[in-house]
Amino acid sequence: MEYEQMDKQIIQGVGGKENVKSVIHCATRLRFVLYDESKADDKKIENIPGILQLVKHAGQYQIVIGGHIEDVYNKLIDMLDFDDVSNNSYNPQKLSKKQSSVDKLIETVTGILSPAIPLLAGAGMGKVLLLVLNLMGVLSSKGQTYIMLNLIFDTGYYFMPAFIGFSAAKVFKTNQILGAFIGLVTVNPNWVAMVAAGKPIHFLGLPIDLVSYSSTFIPAILSVWAMSYIEKIVKRVTPDVIKVFAEPMLIILFTAPLTFLIIGPVANLISKGIANGSMFLYNSVGMIAIPILAGLYPWLVSMGVHKALSPISIQLLISKGYDPIVRVAALCSNMSQAAANLAVGLKTKNKKLRSLALSSSATAYLGGITEPAMFGVNLKLKKPMYGAMIGGAVAGIFAGFMKMKAFVYVTPGLLSLPMWVSKTENFILPAIMTIVVSSLVTFVATWLIGFEDPVDDPDLKFEKNNANKQTNAKQTLKSPVEGKVIALSKVNDKTFSSGIMGKGIAVIPNSGKVVAPTDGKVVASFATGHAIGIHLDNNADLLIHIGIDTAELKGKYFQTLVQKGERFSAGQELLRFDVEGIKKSGYDPTVMVIVLNSSDFLEISPIPEVEKEVTINNNLLMLA
Repeated sequence: MEYEQMDKQIIQGVGGKENVKSVIHCATRLRFVLYDESKADDKKIENIPGILQLVKHAGQYQIVIGGHIEDVYNKLIDMLDFDDVSNNSYNPQKLSKKQSSVDKLIETVTGILSPAIPLLAGAGMGKVLLLVLNLMGVLSSKGQTYIMLNLIFDTGYYFMPAFIGFSAAKVFKTNQILGAFIGLVTVNPNWVAMVAAGKPIHFLGLPIDLVSYSSTFIPAILSVWAMSYIEKIVKRVTPDVIKVFAEPMLIILFTAPLTFLIIGPVANLISKGIANGSMFLYNSVGMIAIPILAGLYPWLVSMGVHKALSPISIQLLISKGYDPIVRVAALCSNMSQAAANLAVGLKTKNKKLRSLALSSSATAYLGGITEPAMFGVNLKLKKPMYGAMIGGAVAGIFAGFMKMKAFVYVTPGLLSLPMWVSKTENFILPAIMTIVVSSLVTFVATWLIGFEDPVDDPDLKFEKNNANKQTNAKQTLKSPVEGKVIALSKVNDKTFSSGIMGKGIAVIPNSGKVVAPTDGKVVASFATGHAIGIHLDNNADLLIHIGIDTAELKGKYFQTLVQKGERFSAGQELLRFDVEGIKKSGYDPTVMVIVLNSSDFLEISPIPEVEKEVTINNNLLMLA
């Protein structure tokens, strides 16, 4: 089955089934809580086809996958075969002890909200679609079809306390049906009527604040959290013979009044505080805050902490009816990620990267899903992230100046443009202009900043030129280093010894100098200095790789003397390296000389016998 192999590798990579405490998923990533994170094999996880990136944050082992996350997750759950659904519940108490209280709070709230966000987005966009149809004259607001559709989509928000109560009960490991019940109590039509009447209400002589709880989430979270402790006490004291009815009755009897008397009013104050505090900051420093948030938003996404902004955005939409901050910054950031990928896709000469970048760009533009663009391209190449940050920040300045407002909680993209429309205000044109600003600035910045263009093989990072050119003329290639010649098959690295990268030869060096075997051009240089890619005027593409796993030295003992794109002459020194230093650090200094486009030649064979010494002036390979 599709994704089955990926899930098997993921389970192996995280240390097996027995190492998984729980796993949930968000829009693009699996979020594991592991018993022992040291048992997970990070490299194995990162090398699984389809995995975009591994992120460790707030006690979670997060595996970024992309848009098909739900299919991967569903199969994964089947394979993990948890004994009880509750074993797969998110539980903040299971997280690392090193996690701060703030991190635990954020992860708990976002863990509760995540399952409800698709419903909120769908219901919200449905209401906007209904509004657009009304403005276009397609549906009358007095027509029965409009009224029925409005009733349907309103349900998603009006009964939010019930959905949140159900989700919170799963997180707090308590009865989910009772969790939904506690949420529903606060939107009971009788309570709604009492609030509307405005007459004082008392319970056991205690006054109850008349608060409307429809479309809220904080009261439900706090109420179910309290219920989880009440349930434990009730279960302890209730006789077995009457548990079936006494337990739920007592839980309801204690939790519901507590919600109306204390928890609800306190939660209402918290909700107002979040909304009013956010609007105060927006009105005070919004012109600065939005571009800063837009510029930093990609890094928040990369760490998975952007979800901490979701409660703020949702609360603003509930309390004020619009979000002028978080969704606006998200639009600027999402479009900048898309534009950076577009620039990479049009500039790269690597076919695989071009395909990935352009498809990821389309996904980000249309649906606002940026993880494939970010983790698959921008973060790996690094420099495009800077272009995206610049474009996002400039777009944030423009959007802040236009005083944009989002009226629905949904991921900003081209397909969700109706999110910027309400009955009284229309920001679709400013949203389109923001997309254009973000795209143009990001595209130009990414193009000018540039990036190191990789090839298909992850160890090389340069393209193969003049592919499929056959030649029958014999030509010799001088040795770029001096030392003892050994067969490539004797190299202690399967990537080279197997010949998968191309035919060639190896030299155990006795001096730390690499020179050009003939005239040519540098097509790849490495910050670590351990290798160089060159295209020779005889149409041979060479990789000269110094040592086994020497990239781990991070440039120590290496010096690159030429730059990418630079022309060189035969005998010109290209690299220097410290042979003894490499050895003392525990690494094999053997130099591999690989003809990457071996298929362009009928024959590639060594000229000197193996185990013989060569100098820089000696012939090393014969190409025909």
